[in-house]
Amino acid sequence: MTDNTVAPPAGWYSDPSDPTLSRWWNGTTWTEHSAPKVAAPSHVVAIAPRKDVAITYLLALLLTGFAAHYFYLGRIGSAIGFLALWWIGIATAAIYIGFVLIAAAYVWLIVDLFLIPSYVRAYNAKALAR
Repeated sequence: MTDNTVAPPAGWYSDPSDPTLSRWWNGTTWTEHSAPKVAAPSHVVAIAPRKDVAITYLLALLLTGFAAHYFYLGRIGSAIGFLALWWIGIATAAIYIGFVLIAAAYVWLIVDLFLIPSYVRAYNAKALAR
């Protein structure tokens, strides 16, 4: 009668004679090498990526017409509102009504330049709470 079982690969396994120890299995037999068993972590802490104030300012200033700073901070509603104001203003600038919309978008942007640090803090606090 032949034994068709395959031995586990070499590695650290729970010691069959002492559950508080790990023992080295060389692939065929237990060796004299042992170590205290290390408890597995009970939970894994995921660290949310933090948003940066400087990057937000760069996006606000360099990509104003794309509302990139709003998308970067996950403020989708504000991004859509700003995009509508900006691009409808650009599209209607030929009939002079657009200049009012573009001016309103610039006022909104100037207010945002003062509020960006608080937006970033709020985003990071919300990401940390998740």
